[in-house]
Amino acid sequence: MQRLLPLASLALLAALGCSDPAAPELTGIWGGPEATLVLAAPGGTVEYACGSGTIEAGWGVGQNGDWTASGQYFAGGGPVPSEGRPPHAATYAGTVRGDVLTFRVSIPDLAAVLGPFRVRRGAPGASEMCL
Repeated sequence: MQRLLPLASLALLAALGCSDPAAPELTGIWGGPEATLVLAAPGGTVEYACGSGTIEAGWGVGQNGDWTASGQYFAGGGPVPSEGRPPHAATYAGTVRGDVLTFRVSIPDLAAVLGPFRVRRGAPGASEMCL
């Protein structure tokens, strides 16, 4: 037990050292005319007029406001296939300045980049749906 205590203390210090206390806080709901973004520590969701996405845990934001995340993108519009919409790996990247987050979504297997989307903390999100 005495040997575990120094290891546990070292692990705690390492974990605290990896956090960035000066980085902007991004958890919560962000909305704009073309997208709604909901972020929490375990991940998040994105809704677009013609699609949706998920964000995996481990997303991060630096002191300078640069935000990056990995997740999936689901195309929208038209009838929904009986097996559901296929997921596409996606990378989310953007910048937060105060209460405004601007981001793009890169979808490599579709050779597509969506955005930029501009969302504001606490604002209503996308309300138009793609047919």
